[in-house]
Amino acid sequence: MSGCWRSGRDLRDGAEVGGPTVLALHCPRCGGPLSGLQQDVVFLCGGCQVPYEVAGGTFVERRGFIARALAQADRPILHLPVWTFRVNYASHWEDPEREALARQVPRVEWVYVTGFELHNASYFGDPGQIFTQRIVRLEAGAPAPLVGCTRTLEEAKAYVEPHLLMIIDRRVDVTGLELSCAIGEALLWGVPFFDEGDTLRDAILGLKIPAAAVDELGAIRAHGRTGR
Repeated sequence: MSGCWRSGRDLRDGAEVGGPTVLALHCPRCGGPLSGLQQDVVFLCGGCQVPYEVAGGTFVERRGFIARALAQADRPILHLPVWTFRVNYASHWEDPEREALARQVPRVEWVYVTGFELHNASYFGDPGQIFTQRIVRLEAGAPAPLVGCTRTLEEAKAYVEPHLLMIIDRRVDVTGLELSCAIGEALLWGVPFFDEGDTLRDAILGLKIPAAAVDELGAIRAHGRTGR
């Protein structure tokens, strides 16, 4: 997609405000084209390799990288967006037994939140949840096309505490838990997935998700082939 982006929602701090927004898809830095799909809220400048989010009726620069694949396969690679947040959190129970068990839970430094539209994520497996649980550390790789980000930064932040609670709850019953969480650095990663036809397999952990569960996959595949 190139030219202009039009949405029926004006995204301000994660909330929808009435009235359409029309923006020319040009990089605020270099003036080059921004790449994305019709439903996207983040667009990448291929020249600058900088993602821009539509927020408050304008483009807001975000930090982002394409993640380096840890596995190899003779398959086409698609890069799908995943938000990442550096967190500092504290948990407290009145129950000393639960408090002691909680100290055995590995600390999470980065929380991952899936940025693309994935149907039935709780059934098929949510990459953001699983990357958080497995304490994944991504490394920057070579530039590549990235589209399909339909979740804003503020919308993604709302998943940080639920992801943390899910991890703690696997070890300790979170009933009565007091959790405080501060969110620091935020990044948007393009996570590599091998396109295996009926399934997509990520090149970090080997997680498989059905191709049919990824919204706009046809458009994402076409953009991966042509870069537009």
